[in-house]
Amino acid sequence: MLHRFGWPALGLALAAATQPASAQGLFDSASLAAPAPSGEIVSFTPSIGILRGKATELVYDPTSGEKLSQLDWKSNATTVGGRLAVRPLESVTLRGSLWAAVSGDGDMTDRDWLYGYFGKDSWSHQSTHPDTRVGKAWQGDISLSYLLLDSGDMAFSALAGYRHYDIKHRAYGGDYIYSVYGYRDVAGSFDPGVMGIAYRQVWDTPYLGFGAYFRGDRFNVSTEFYGSPITFGRDQDYHGLRYTSFNGRFTPTAMVGANLAVEYQLTPNFSLVGRADYTRYSEAKGNTRIYDAANGAYYRIPRPSSGADSQTVNLTLGVKGKI
Repeated sequence: MLHRFGWPALGLALAAATQPASAQGLFDSASLAAPAPSGEIVSFTPSIGILRGKATELVYDPTSGEKLSQLDWKSNATTVGGRLAVRPLESVTLRGSLWAAVSGDGDMTDRDWLYGYFGKDSWSHQSTHPDTRVGKAWQGDISLSYLLLDSGDMAFSALAGYRHYDIKHRAYGGDYIYSVYGYRDVAGSFDPGVMGIAYRQVWDTPYLGFGAYFRGDRFNVSTEFYGSPITFGRDQDYHGLRYTSFNGRFTPTAMVGANLAVEYQLTPNFSLVGRADYTRYSEAKGNTRIYDAANGAYYRIPRPSSGADSQTVNLTLGVKGKI
């Protein structure tokens, strides 16, 4: 984090390691309902989940494009959520899902390359923060499924939807090795009770996809693939020790995702549903706006001075009720 502590001196170099990420693994996927069987009009599935997520926050020299800083945020969280599916027409199903993290932790590693980037291990400054907490995380998704083919045991559908994903991390304490008077010559620790960095990442994505569904007597299996070339991302990095915030807005990037669900029928109206969902947001780059609260100064660094990406795996278990 040294690059941010020394912004005025380092100039463009320390454009503020931008945000985490992500974290989606904490959440329920949006397009997760198979085409409704004949007679099923409405279904609701409350669930609990386990998220595994990784988010990358990046800082670049906007002139040369050389990497200056990278923060790797990892998250593990427990989520609760629910999915609602309504079939207004025989071939059309409207779906919505919402989840939120109720507890979570993780870790963060921050590296700077102030003497040039010659690979990941050529860092000049590094700090590790095992006490990293998920401050908040939630995802909302709405989608429409249009039935293309239904042969009874198998069905295929086209998907269209919109997803919002929001995650925030807080890193406390930690240890550091800095290059102050020489190469990696100063080591120490931060106060364990003090928040050093808070990082937030937000992604908004309209997407299209395709689903395949297989029905048995008591087991149903579904899989869906979806993606978008126009995911909109932004992030915010707040350095508590410097009272300085770094805000990045990125040019559109790509998102890809897939899910696999297995449903076991308990009664005619209730089923047990297990689901795995994977989502990846490719790296996006943008500009950086810096606000130093200590002196009231604003700075703006042109793109590509900041970058971010994210990927998550979410495992959920729920009970589906239908009418």
